[in-house]
Amino acid sequence: MSQLYIRQEVVRTLPQIDAILFDIDGVLLDVSGSFRQAIVETTQFFIKNTLGVEDSGKLLEPEEIELFKFAGGFNDDWDLTNAAVALCLAKWAQSGAKDTRAIREYGTSWREYTDAIKRKGGGLKQAEIFILEMLNSSERREFARHWNQKQVARLFQEFYAGDDACKELYDFTPEFVHGPGYYQTEKPLIDISLIPKNLKLGVVTGRSNAETKLALRQLGLLNRIKEEARITPELGAKKPDGHTLVMAREALDFKCAVYIGDILDDLNTVLNYREIKGAPSKARIFGAIALSGPGGDAHKREFLEKGADMVAPDVNFLLQYLGNVLKTT
Repeated sequence: MSQLYIRQEVVRTLPQIDAILFDIDGVLLDVSGSFRQAIVETTQFFIKNTLGVEDSGKLLEPEEIELFKFAGGFNDDWDLTNAAVALCLAKWAQSGAKDTRAIREYGTSWREYTDAIKRKGGGLKQAEIFILEMLNSSERREFARHWNQKQVARLFQEFYAGDDACKELYDFTPEFVHGPGYYQTEKPLIDISLIPKNLKLGVVTGRSNAETKLALRQLGLLNRIKEEARITPELGAKKPDGHTLVMAREALDFKCAVYIGDILDDLNTVLNYREIKGAPSKARIFGAIALSGPGGDAHKREFLEKGADMVAPDVNFLLQYLGNVLKTT
């Protein structure tokens, strides 16, 4: 694909933009070898070691992670990993399986699971409700006895940060996982020279503040995107909550911005912002989607149907277009 889709009514307003807001994962950085791999390996490690089952094959494949991303409510990869672990634990509780392949093949598939979560509204809470509905009382007790959400999150952090960055990012020394962190595999997707001059810049991300700082340092954007313009969950709201964009507006004091994301939660963040009383009158925000995220191109039609203002192959395509629009005004 080498096309930009843009709503006709948006074209007239784009020359007025004074800010660009970015998601990080799948937009600024290729995280297919880092966060997605950490999800896969954390799920495998936790199930194998907690249940004492034989490792006979992958429980979750990297490409299946996009099923969660498009179910909605899984911008936080710790939540996503816990949802994946939860289904594996539930299937083990039901089947008494002795190895990982048997757990994977038993009962509910990843697609069936994520489709059900999407119908319920998305996110970890709905995943938990689905799990509890599928188990009987004795199975629920076994499930609850083994599901340790804090432990799952910690394992994820150890896989992602490794021995070299765990202390810096999470303020602890790895206990279970040793070696280089998966963050080292991340590759820039953005050509920062394409960012139009004189625009205010911010990020609205599911990453922690420390993870965001690491990413911006890798990208050479640490000095261009100031700390107050880094909207992370520590500030009290997470995507797709539209208040994350309210925080960005308050930090940067823009009148018209484009938010560039890569999954439905990013688009829903913009749509939810528009539903906040008084917010759109203070600043307009357009929702742009870069199809460089997980399974992006396959969901192009869905993005357009859901109300994306712009859809492009990647962030650089969008930046080139915006740069040309601003040059001609």
